[in-house]
Amino acid sequence: MATAPSTEHRKGHERPRRRPRRDAGPDPLELIGQNRALPYLYSAPALLTIAVVLAFPVGYAIYQSTLDSPFVGLDATFVGFDNYVQLVQDRSFWAALSRSLVFVTGCVVIGQVIAVSFAFVLNAFATRMRFVRGLVILPYIVSSVALAVMFRVTFNQDLGIPNRLLGLFGVEGPAWLADPTLAMVVVIVAQVWSDAPLSVLLVLGGLQTIDKALMDAAVVDGATGWKRARLVSLPLIAPQLVLSTLWLSYTSFTTLGVILALTGGGPGTATRTLTMEMYSTAFRGLDFYGAMAIAVILLLCNVVLSAFYLRLARRYDVG
Repeated sequence: MATAPSTEHRKGHERPRRRPRRDAGPDPLELIGQNRALPYLYSAPALLTIAVVLAFPVGYAIYQSTLDSPFVGLDATFVGFDNYVQLVQDRSFWAALSRSLVFVTGCVVIGQVIAVSFAFVLNAFATRMRFVRGLVILPYIVSSVALAVMFRVTFNQDLGIPNRLLGLFGVEGPAWLADPTLAMVVVIVAQVWSDAPLSVLLVLGGLQTIDKALMDAAVVDGATGWKRARLVSLPLIAPQLVLSTLWLSYTSFTTLGVILALTGGGPGTATRTLTMEMYSTAFRGLDFYGAMAIAVILLLCNVVLSAFYLRLARRYDVG
């Protein structure tokens, strides 16, 4: 007959008793419900930092745009909106604004096409080669002056690569930076070369979040590669496309270094965008208060564009 297990044996196999749970304290949501000022108190340091770093310079720039001085160094007087009235009446301001719109449109359209194309290629063939992503971001970290020097050499009429390639076919290459239309094209290409890498990573991140089962279902339904991209992938990465558009439009609207170092606004005024107009007004015309007014208008343009893109983004539950 089997003997009953001893007391010591039973004690060895007994499960350890759980310690009583300690009180975890009040629920944070309950605390917030009791004190509605608590979230604002926690976010006060960040809000204060933003106010000091961003709000104060913006407010000071708006204030400076309402001043004027006949000569540099003299005390400025309050003139209200006179600087803005002068800008509205100045044809060069409207010409610079129109060139800025052309420049921004070209950068956004070309940049988006390149970003989406590269993102699809990387998603299809370079998913396991992470170092390729590091190579993609390299143009973004190049300084604007170095970028401008590189493009000045590349599009040089005598030494540039495009003209040398055209010479192999007996075609005389154009003077890229001396022609008004071609100079704008070169500036747009240079800006896109600098800004598109971040857009590529944004779109690539969206592509890698797509459920593979959806793509497999599209293959089963007989969708070709183009149809899968157009009807499945692109609608699903709409939030990333909106963010990429916002990024490209903002950087192209506010860029100065690339244009200043590459063409200086020339030839003539062919590439004199609104930022170049601001720079020339301040440091060539020595009208710093008028330049502040242009800076405020640039800010308003970016705010309007950002509001439009963010409103569009809410349709896709972005951020």
